[in-house]
Amino acid sequence: MTKTKDNGNFQKGYTYQEALDLAEGNQEQAIPTYCAMCGPTAGCGLYAFVKDGKLLRVAGMAESPRNQGGVCPKGLASPQWLYAPERLKTPLLRVGERGEGKFSPITWEEAIEIIAGRLKQQKEQYGPESLAILSPARRNYSEMITRFLTVHGSPNYGHSGICAMQKAFAFFHTIGGVPSCDYENSDLIIYWGRQPVFSGPPTEGPAHLVAARKRGAKIVAVKPSMEPDVGMADMWLALRPGTDAALALSMLHVIFTEELYDKDFVEQWCYGLEEFTRHIQSYTPQWGASVTGVSARQICEAARLYASTDKAVIDVGNGVEHASSSSDAVRAIAIMMAVTNHLDRPGCNLMGERGLMPKPITLPGRYTPEMAKKLVGPEFPRAFQPFLEGLTSAYYRIFDSVLTGKPYPIRTIIAPGTQPLLSTRGTKRVLEALKKVDFFVTIDVMEPAEMKYADIVLPTTTPYEADHPFEIQGNRLMARTKVVEPMGDYKSIFAFFLDLGVAMGYGEDFWNGSIEAFENERLEPFHITIEELRKHTCGLTLPQQRREKKYQDYERMFQTKSFGFGKALFLPQGKVPLYHTVFAQEGFAPMPQWKETREKTKQYPLILSDYHTSKFFFGFLVKKYTVFAGIRA
Repeated sequence: MTKTKDNGNFQKGYTYQEALDLAEGNQEQAIPTYCAMCGPTAGCGLYAFVKDGKLLRVAGMAESPRNQGGVCPKGLASPQWLYAPERLKTPLLRVGERGEGKFSPITWEEAIEIIAGRLKQQKEQYGPESLAILSPARRNYSEMITRFLTVHGSPNYGHSGICAMQKAFAFFHTIGGVPSCDYENSDLIIYWGRQPVFSGPPTEGPAHLVAARKRGAKIVAVKPSMEPDVGMADMWLALRPGTDAALALSMLHVIFTEELYDKDFVEQWCYGLEEFTRHIQSYTPQWGASVTGVSARQICEAARLYASTDKAVIDVGNGVEHASSSSDAVRAIAIMMAVTNHLDRPGCNLMGERGLMPKPITLPGRYTPEMAKKLVGPEFPRAFQPFLEGLTSAYYRIFDSVLTGKPYPIRTIIAPGTQPLLSTRGTKRVLEALKKVDFFVTIDVMEPAEMKYADIVLPTTTPYEADHPFEIQGNRLMARTKVVEPMGDYKSIFAFFLDLGVAMGYGEDFWNGSIEAFENERLEPFHITIEELRKHTCGLTLPQQRREKKYQDYERMFQTKSFGFGKALFLPQGKVPLYHTVFAQEGFAPMPQWKETREKTKQYPLILSDYHTSKFFFGFLVKKYTVFAGIRA
């Protein structure tokens, strides 16, 4: 039996045989599965202990490469989520006025027939773009949503735009991709807008932080608030919320004026040095201090420390994205990585190829420039669409179109696993749009906040009630095993879109409704079927497919083609664009800059921010501000 210490509680992890032995002694079943409480990556491996068809508890799977037997409080709360009284039980059809909350139970067949009928009618009358589907946080069913929209002919995937994509866009257009962090070999870790203790998979961030501290690596925390990683840091840059771009630019000023950059790299692999050197002159540490609240002395110290440390990483978190200047901030940070020779070297920020992955199902080959023109509110400018997740509209602009009719009104909104009243700003405006939109469908495990305004409410399974999809962690594949029978009349979101696709007449594109055929197509790169994979109860470890890492392969890295229609290079000259010629051509700032968006006066010197760090608040576990007891701090 393996043991790991998690949040001060001694938790046990088991091998499969140990789990079976324990279950047998208690007259239970031990079922290998994945935790369902995090995303977007595959969850931690778990053993679910079941008796008389009821999930009693979970324990960590020692064989799982992600958690190696550890379980966090979210994972331990799985039974409470599964058996929560707020769970939906059956499909519902609105029978009263919007907002009254009056519904009548219907069958799944009736619900799908109604939805398909409405979509067909609107497609003929208004065009396929009249449908918008709202993005949840990135989930394993996100590609299925994109596929349905693409087959239907709509570009309107309503993406939130405040998580991952802004960061990815800036990194791709500055260094050709999103870098990872070689924490284990680094002598300096800068956590920039990142919360390594409470955000992300809980088995990873804290482990890297503690290990770095133990081996004597220096830690720098860049964030407005005092948090656990700050307590372990050698330096805390407590900047004003949203001023990350100003801080990065002032650090670059120090690096360039003191010639701390790698001259050979810049000469060979950067474009626009002369323009950038002139541009950066006005962003002095003194100026940076006046904007960010971080002292000029600290700005200089941080810049010198990073530039002079041979093995250093910058871990850029989602906090950097939550500001209007996020693109400038990430571009400036990416330039800093590159010019100081901290890009794709051991102990630094690494670039590289992913290992073998499931076959994508998003059908990007069917995107057309005409579809891009019909984006109701592009998340990124049309010139840079499609991007990483395909054609995307900004989440909140879906609702704006309903209210303003500009450029045209969205007629149907489907919300799978996302709650618009809780997920975006301008709640009153979102509410008005939900009252006005022609047709609104919500799909969730619990009663969603906007349920009263839905025309159809669909209850979905938790992953503990489904046997799909399979998951992959590195080179380890594992089929999902159903732990318990569904608690109500449920379908998975996968099954819903397969059935809706068939009802719309798109059967060939949706495997004629077969989950097994869908799984098998995704498994094609691994040369295995889902039936064969299920024989490997605790997963199958595949032979390593990756080539030996070749560091600093800039010739390859900087030739990455974009996802756009012309497949142009992300980096126009095949170099790090200190001055981005395509941005300039399209009317955008060719170099990262700072634009103050808030007026700071003596009368109103403080900034209201709804930023929070929580040890226990996870949106999909919460209904009306109540929190499961099992995950309370």
